[in-house]
Amino acid sequence: MRWWILSLAAAAALASSCSIKEDRTECACLLVLDLSSCANAPDNIRIDLKTLDDRIRKDIIPGQDNPFYECPVAKGACSLTAFICPGKLSSKENYITVEPGENFPELYASKSVFEASGETLEHKVVLHKQFATVTIDLDDSPWDEATCEITVKGSISGISLSDLKPVQGQFIYIVPADEQGTRTFRLPRQTEGSIGDLILEIRTAGGSPQIFELGKYLSEAGYDWEMEDLEDITVKIRESEIIIEIKSSDWIIQTTEVIVI
Repeated sequence: MRWWILSLAAAAALASSCSIKEDRTECACLLVLDLSSCANAPDNIRIDLKTLDDRIRKDIIPGQDNPFYECPVAKGACSLTAFICPGKLSSKENYITVEPGENFPELYASKSVFEASGETLEHKVVLHKQFATVTIDLDDSPWDEATCEITVKGSISGISLSDLKPVQGQFIYIVPADEQGTRTFRLPRQTEGSIGDLILEIRTAGGSPQIFELGKYLSEAGYDWEMEDLEDITVKIRESEIIIEIKSSDWIIQTTEVIVI
C-alpha cells in the first residue's frame, strides 16, 4: 500500500469520520486509483465509479507527476468503468455508438468489479484497445486506389460501457484516402452473430460494387474479437486472392499472421 500518497484532506476526512476507539467496520474506505499505466494517454480518462451508496463521474488528467486519484467510498462492492474516447458520447450515456457515415473512435476502456475493504484500497486501472484499425491495400488489385469508392458495412455500431459488449446498430462508412492514398477505418468489437454482416464494397465510378465478405475472411483467419486488446488488420486485395494480415498495436506485444484466402 502507498500510505505516503494519501492527501492531508483525505486523511483528515477519514480520521474525523472514525476514531481509533470506534468500531471501524462501517468507516469509509479510501480508494486509490493507480493510473500510472495511462500516463501517456492521448486524452483525459473518464471514470464512472458505482458504490453501494454513491456514483462518481469524473474526468481525470493522468499526469505522470501524480498518477493517482483518491476518493473515500463506502465499504462493499464497487463497479468501475474507465475509458478514453476522443469522440462524444451517444445520447445514452452508457453507450459509445456512431451514426451511419461515422468512423468508430479510438476507444480504450476497462471494466472491473471489486470489493472495497479495509481503510485503504489501491486499484490499478489498465485500459484496453476496443477497436481494430483496418487498412485496405489495393496496390496490386484491378482497382484504381485513387478513384475507387470503398464502403464498409456491418450491424454493430458501438459498445456498452456497462459491460464492454458490442451494441447492435447500422454501421456504414465510406472510407476516404489520406494524403498518402491509404484507406483505413476502425471497427468496434463484433459478436458471433454480426460477423456475417461485416462486408466491404468496392466500386469504380459509375460501376456496380463488388462485395467482399470481410467478416467471413477474418473468421477464417482466426481473428479473435474477444481478446482484451483488439489487433489491427491489413486487407490486401489482389487479382486472384485476398491476404489478411493481423498485427497488434504498439500498446501490446507485436505478433503477425498472414493468411491467404
